[in-house]
Amino acid sequence: MKGIDSFWEKENFGKLFIRLFLGLFFVASGVRYFSGGISALQTLGAIFSAIGITFWPVIFGIISAVILVLSGMCFLIGFFYRLNCGLLLAIYFLKALGNGSGLKNFFDGEFLLNILIALLLFAFLFMGAGRFSSDGK
Repeated sequence: MKGIDSFWEKENFGKLFIRLFLGLFFVASGVRYFSGGISALQTLGAIFSAIGITFWPVIFGIISAVILVLSGMCFLIGFFYRLNCGLLLAIYFLKALGNGSGLKNFFDGEFLLNILIALLLFAFLFMGAGRFSSDGK
């Protein structure tokens, strides 16, 4: 039983577990935007209005959905991990800003989910992918 106990005490297993499920979440989120059509991509591209970019929301929505899918896959396997964490963090931070801030929107479920994911990505940016990744660091 010593081998099993030492396996569960490792932090790398926890990083792998969270990385796999968050990576699947990001890929599914990007695919959901693609399957939603032009209106879903336009809604996703509208998050850039929080930083003053109001032109071509469909194009920025497509770019964001591609980043969600590709970075989600790379996040899942731990490939270019910190770069993908940064890209996903930027998208989810903009999604949180796009929902608005303030007390009225603070208790909105989508706002809280975007903030939670942004905080997780910020923490993972510093922690790294762990030993069970394609980088192996």
